[in-house]
Amino acid sequence: MKIKVSLLIKWCTCKLTKKEYDFLIFIARYQDQDGYGHVRGIYYKEIMEKCNMSQMTFYTVLRSLKQKGLIDYKRMNKDYDITILNNDFSYEGSWNEGYINLNKIVFEEEKFKKLRVNEKILLMIFMRNTYVNKGIYRVGTNKFYDDYTKLLGVTKKVLRSYLHSLKEFFNIWTQKGKYFIKFVSNTFKEKSETETDQYLGHIVQIGCRRNKVVVDSTATVKDTMQLIKQYRQQAKEAGQNIFEVLNSCLAECKNGILNSKYIHKLIRQAIGIECRPAIEA
Repeated sequence: MKIKVSLLIKWCTCKLTKKEYDFLIFIARYQDQDGYGHVRGIYYKEIMEKCNMSQMTFYTVLRSLKQKGLIDYKRMNKDYDITILNNDFSYEGSWNEGYINLNKIVFEEEKFKKLRVNEKILLMIFMRNTYVNKGIYRVGTNKFYDDYTKLLGVTKKVLRSYLHSLKEFFNIWTQKGKYFIKFVSNTFKEKSETETDQYLGHIVQIGCRRNKVVVDSTATVKDTMQLIKQYRQQAKEAGQNIFEVLNSCLAECKNGILNSKYIHKLIRQAIGIECRPAIEA
């Protein structure tokens, strides 16, 4: 759920459309936890719903982002495995290069969605800069205008209009030749659902879709997520990958409906553990 600051800067030079930006932000929430920027199982219907775009726009955005060198992708039957290029956190020191955490409620609020692309990018930069400067970002007015007019490719007048829009998210004022930018209290709260739970929920949904298994309740997805957490280490000790185990178990689902108790039984059989009827806490 993290985007490198350096990648965000590259997005500015690529002149993203609003739909391209929304697409990138959405898929970034489901990056694999290996740190390489891989995103599995992006389904066009989900993007159409979450990003408010047509099917034609989905394919246009997908091709355009690849042409701009921002993503690579591979079609997997009905969905796509996508890599966000240059969003690699797998190597030593990568976390110290600066990143934006997307696991914030603000990114799903209507007031954020209504912002223009450059305003959204500026919000993310301000969010990062206020965080690393103990809540207040201070910068000389001349440097501010010089840096951000060049970065965003706009005039001072347009940049000031961006600041006006962002006053819903930040307290912004000038004093003694400096801009002071402080985030509004509670604006950037973490989402209640953890990054891991969101990722695992996505993985379960992918497995069900690819194996043509119907999901009839949110509770069943959550129970299946808990099984991944519970048996991940034991699968590893048995020389298996828990996600591959889950996929093979979903392929055996009776009646094509997700049944967490049955999946539990299959997982235990797959990794060589004596079966028990209930899901352990």
